Amino acid sequence: MSRDAKFFGVHACEAVFACRPDAIHRAFFTDETAPLFGPLMKLLAARRKPYRVVSDVELGKVAATRHHEGVCVVADPIPDGDSDSVLRRLLAAPSARLLFLDGVGNPHNVGAILRTAAHFGRTALAGDADGLPALSGATARVAEGGAEHVPVLRWNHPVRGLDRLAEHGFARVATVVDGGTPLQEAELPARCAFLLGAEREGLSPEVRRVADVAVTIPGTGDVESLNVNVAAAILLAEHARRHG
Repeated sequence: MSRDAKFFGVHACEAVFACRPDAIHRAFFTDETAPLFGPLMKLLAARRKPYRVVSDVELGKVAATRHHEGVCVVADPIPDGDSDSVLRRLLAAPSARLLFLDGVGNPHNVGAILRTAAHFGRTALAGDADGLPALSGATARVAEGGAEHVPVLRWNHPVRGLDRLAEHGFARVATVVDGGTPLQEAELPARCAFLLGAEREGLSPEVRRVADVAVTIPGTGDVESLNVNVAAAILLAEHARRHG
């Protein structure tokens, strides 16, 4: 059985309650945030599951962070997505996007990308099973609820996963700092898998080789590159502008 996970932050905990109420085992609130979670407390009481109103200091100890925003929910971890079901869901939509993160290991970046992906919808996230960070409480807090809405795929063989997407009509679009087609001029089909690398290293050679096209987000050149979440947001916004 999976170990319990601690979720904190108002929007992250609201999303756990909205999407997976049966997964919640117990909860902690401060006096200030308790009124926001009346329905959750009622549910826990009905199911004879514990909740407590505690001080800010005690909640910090429970959540193991000062950035708890006055609430901590202990629940089952967010389950990883199933490749087959996620692919069916993406193919059922008139347009779809997948963000493949290659070497992006910062959990706060992953959380911000999940928030962005949830905003635009029709998007899944994927990465190497050994490299993509776990969906921790910190990741979920930064995602502001998005972690409950965007499926995350962990591939043992990323190139095979990307090849499978291509077989189903996804264009594999590498993002590069220099030398790619300017994003505004690039052809972006209705189904795209955007390949995003770590900010220093960029895409690994094996992932770069499977790309069907490379795009660059034009800029002044005064800085080397954008934060990976900002780049993801620009890519998703441009694709959504064209295809919804």
